[in-house]
Parts: sequence; C-alpha cells; structure tokens
Amino acid sequence: MACRAYPIIVHPDVRRMLMDMKAFTEGGRAFVYWTALQGDLEQVSPDQHVREKAEDRMTLLTPVVKGFLTDRGFKSASDALQLHGGTGYTRDQGIEQFVRDARIALIYEGTNGIQALDLVGRKLAANGGRAVFGFFNDLEEFVSSNEGDKDLKPYVEGVTLATGQLKEATMWLMQNGMSNFDNAGASSHDYLQLFGLTAFAFMWAKMAKAALAQKHTGDRFYEEKLATARYFFERVLPDATSHLAKVKTGAGSVMALPADAF
Repeated sequence: MACRAYPIIVHPDVRRMLMDMKAFTEGGRAFVYWTALQGDLEQVSPDQHVREKAEDRMTLLTPVVKGFLTDRGFKSASDALQLHGGTGYTRDQGIEQFVRDARIALIYEGTNGIQALDLVGRKLAANGGRAVFGFFNDLEEFVSSNEGDKDLKPYVEGVTLATGQLKEATMWLMQNGMSNFDNAGASSHDYLQLFGLTAFAFMWAKMAKAALAQKHTGDRFYEEKLATARYFFERVLPDATSHLAKVKTGAGSVMALPADAF
C-alpha cells in the first residue's frame, strides 16, 4: 500500500514553520562555510591583501555567526516542538531535548547580548570601519556582477535592499552610538539581527545563482533550493525592515524608566 503523507503537513501554518526551519538551516550552513573559508584564506593565502581582507571578515562576522545562528537555531527547535502539538512537549518525540539543548547556545561563548555589543562597540569601529565597509563591497560586487541576469533579478534586488538597510543602520550607529553609548547598547540586538539577515540574503542569492545554473538538469535538489530561496526573500528577509526601524529609535524609550521601576 502506498505511503500517504499525514494531513497535518498540508496545513499552511505547519508548512510555514517547516519552511522557516529549512530556510534558516540551509542559509546558516552556507554562512558558516563562507565564514570558515575566510579563516582558511587568512591562514594560507599567499596574497597579503587577501589575508588582510579575510581576517577582517572573520573578525567582523564572528559575533554575527554566534549570535544570529543561535538565536534562530533556538527558534527552529521551538518551532519543531510546536508543530508536533502536545506530543512535542513530551519525551516521546525527543524534540523537547533539542529545545533544552539549543537554549544553552545563546549563553555559551559570551551571551548573545554581549556578542551584539561586541559587534557594535568594537567591530564596527575597528580600523576606521574597514571590515564593515569591506563587507559592503562584497555585497555590492555581487549585485553589480549579476544585476543583468533577469532570472536572478528578485534575489539581486533582495540583496540590494538589505545592503541599503544595513548601511543605513551602520551609519546611524556611527553617528549616534559613539556619542551616546546607550544608543549603541539599545540598538545592538536589532543591528545584529539585521546584519544576519543581510548575510543570509547574500548566501541565498549565491545559492540561487548556483541552482539556476543547474536548473536545466531537472534535478529536484536545485528546484527545492530555488523554492527555498524564494521563500527566504519573500517571507523572512522583510523582517530586516522592522530591525532597521528599531535600531534608529535609539535608547530613549529603553532608558525612560528608573532602575527601581524594575
């Protein structure tokens, strides 16, 4: 007898959580590999300029990799429990163990709040902002090299939009965070989230380009990769807009109450 999928998998909200997890897991894996490549280049490239550039990327992206991936990783574990319904909360499925195990990752190696402060307070200003502006160059080079490809257009446009938002947030912090560090502290979490989403847009656009080059093969792997890329750009990347808005509110409402109000 043919195996039949459970009807619950057809439910759009279950599909949403599954697609969130798929877009995060595959995007995160690409981001980690790309960042690890920078570490290899830093160590073994015979070109001093390449080594310097790779060191800048590693230094800048380390708090993003740690903070963004563990935040979203815990959310993925929580979603996995959620889509199991009540049985997910029991030990029968094993999902509750994943949720408990994933939670510690937000604390180990410096809590994610500290990672965000490190990104904003130290990494952005290092060497006059050389690392972050170098990362912007990576994004802009990808856009300029691929903006004429009509099949890649929605992905290139997504990278362009995210890059502009990250630039805007960066300039706001450079203008307002150094003069009042409360602004930097209050905005650091959202800045890190915006940075992570922008990096994922870059990774998903690169994966979409590779998948489009193989689309003629009819291989389901590439079809699924393109479908997931489309989901990321349509349903996940728009979160970047809200993070930018929150970055630019600064510390006013965050610091409004006296300490004894808590």
